[in-house]
Amino acid sequence: MAEEVQADVRIILVGEKGVGKTSLVMSLLEDEWVENVPPKLDRVLIPADVTPENVTTSIVDCSIGNEGEEYVVAELKQANVVCVVYAVSDENTINQVSEKWLPLLRDVYGPEHEIPVILVGNKSDGPANHTDKVLPIMERWAEVETCVECSAKTMKNVSEIFFYAQKAVVHPTRPLYDAEEKRLTDKTRKALIRVFKICDRDNDGYLNDAELNEFQKLCFGIPLTSAAIEDVKRAVADGCSDGIVEGALSLPGFLYLNLLFIERGRHETTWTVLRKFGYESNLKLGEDYLYPRIQVPVGCSTELSPEGIQFLSALFEKHDEDKDQCLSPCELANLFSVCPTASLSREILSAVETNSRGWITYAGYMAYWNMTTLINVSQTMEQLAYLGFAVGRSTQSRAGSTADAIKITRERKIDLTERGTARRVFHTRTPCVIVATKVEREEVEQRWEVSPEEFCRQFELPRPIKFTSSQLATMAVYPHLRRVYYLHDSNILQKITFGAALAALAGFLVFKNL
Repeated sequence: MAEEVQADVRIILVGEKGVGKTSLVMSLLEDEWVENVPPKLDRVLIPADVTPENVTTSIVDCSIGNEGEEYVVAELKQANVVCVVYAVSDENTINQVSEKWLPLLRDVYGPEHEIPVILVGNKSDGPANHTDKVLPIMERWAEVETCVECSAKTMKNVSEIFFYAQKAVVHPTRPLYDAEEKRLTDKTRKALIRVFKICDRDNDGYLNDAELNEFQKLCFGIPLTSAAIEDVKRAVADGCSDGIVEGALSLPGFLYLNLLFIERGRHETTWTVLRKFGYESNLKLGEDYLYPRIQVPVGCSTELSPEGIQFLSALFEKHDEDKDQCLSPCELANLFSVCPTASLSREILSAVETNSRGWITYAGYMAYWNMTTLINVSQTMEQLAYLGFAVGRSTQSRAGSTADAIKITRERKIDLTERGTARRVFHTRTPCVIVATKVEREEVEQRWEVSPEEFCRQFELPRPIKFTSSQLATMAVYPHLRRVYYLHDSNILQKITFGAALAALAGFLVFKNL
């Protein structure tokens, strides 16, 4: 079992006794027909450097007759691809595929499971094709990826079986393609739309020849020749009426091109693209891609690095279509359309600089990113991941990461010691007070979990400042006297008035006696 844990692809072979499961594995290992084979083979581990997909692969030869159903079920739970083997010349073994084995897989994995299944028709020693016998099974059972006829005796398609099994795990079809409706799945469309928008450098809604070439080099490491670009356009134009517009590839054309790859059995091409843009087999961005680990020591803070500032500035310029140094609601929504959250909320827009129409300015846009990076760096990295910061930043030694957009400042105590700082963003606190009004009235019971007094105590705020209605009105008329009212004695005005009256009376008596 220790070897199984190390395997990237875990293949299990099941089927009726005598269909040739063990013979297939022996023919693969020996690269020739083996006349005398044991009743069962132990688990086989194939190193990555001898497999087409460069993945470590384990192969398990199972039989209910030899080990019992409990053992087979336990092995099935460890597998990530299942080969159901039958003999093309034995109708009973074909019937058992749909009557016994496929129902067993649903019992083990669940009725809507996504474990790929490959039907393997062994003992196809002659030139005849027998796939018509299993076509109804493939149409009924959606989890069946493909059917391969082979012969352990003549070596026909033996290596192909295990190649398809590896491919079904590394480049699964079901997440990408809805076989019943013959279209891309919704998740695939959404992911490819994000890819298209990131690659549309000039934001005109099309991929021109230069952008197509950059896309090709990014995903596959080699440029496209002019002839190859024209071949791609021709293939798209033949099957998608609005796929090519004025010589450029449109979004519908881009989606159709990937559909074409999948329908022609080249879904690894689409997977290569999606994985280059951070997607995993569930068509979601991976956790490490969204939230790369960074260490922020105590006393340090997080800011945008020069690379992060440059990327965000270029993103603003790309979506500022009218070049007015502001993003309209439409432009802002377009910028964030590749993110789960469509745009910035009203609360955020009210806290940053906008123009007279309420459109966010470049200064307000950068203020948002600076603020978010300081107080919630994980959110910044997540949004930058969706916006495509890490795309194209990989090197031979390391993968691109949104952590490159983050700069960690030095400790605050060092700044204090040296009486200087290189920080660009600071977290300040706005003074806050609690005001109790209408104190001349009878106090009523507070129907809240925490009273105002207790709230102020918990959050180290000044005690509630008490005012009467007349005091508030006077403050509005005489704002320059604001310090007078910052007192807790609600009778202060009466005291001041009474004192002033006494002083006036004393002055009058003194004046009269003179």
